[in-house]
Amino acid sequence: MLFVSILFWAFFASYIVHILDETLLNGGFVKWIADNFWPTYNVRMFFWFNGAFIGAVAVSNILFDSYGGHWVILPLVFVAGFVTHVLTVHVYWTIRLNTYSPGLVTSLLYLAIFYLLLKYCVGGHLISHKDFIIGTVVGIATLGTFLTVGPTVLFPRITRHRH
Repeated sequence: MLFVSILFWAFFASYIVHILDETLLNGGFVKWIADNFWPTYNVRMFFWFNGAFIGAVAVSNILFDSYGGHWVILPLVFVAGFVTHVLTVHVYWTIRLNTYSPGLVTSLLYLAIFYLLLKYCVGGHLISHKDFIIGTVVGIATLGTFLTVGPTVLFPRITRHRH
């Protein structure tokens, strides 16, 4: 299970690097989202959103490290949710808008980690097929949907109605 844990912590580290990418490249993710989808999105929102997710990912990894077993599902939810975000926001909107989405390059690390989890952890029987499927489906349906629809459709509509 050490290899599984290392991959989950690698995901955590790649998320930190991803936040730096989103902060520094192409004017930053905040500007990119504000210019293209959600005009009222700001640095404070970016900070608290990512701070909460950093904490949640760390807690999920610690729970898996401490208890093992089916606790593997929780970190898988985050990996699958963020992989969905890579494909639906960073890749899709970079192509659609023909402009670099800050975070695109480093978010590809999530795809590599997901691949390694599937190939060596599920394939090597370190994670059960059932737990992997549950974590992936729940991650896509919850976190992936939230990270896809939230900043591009839902939150812009909610804030537009308030103004």
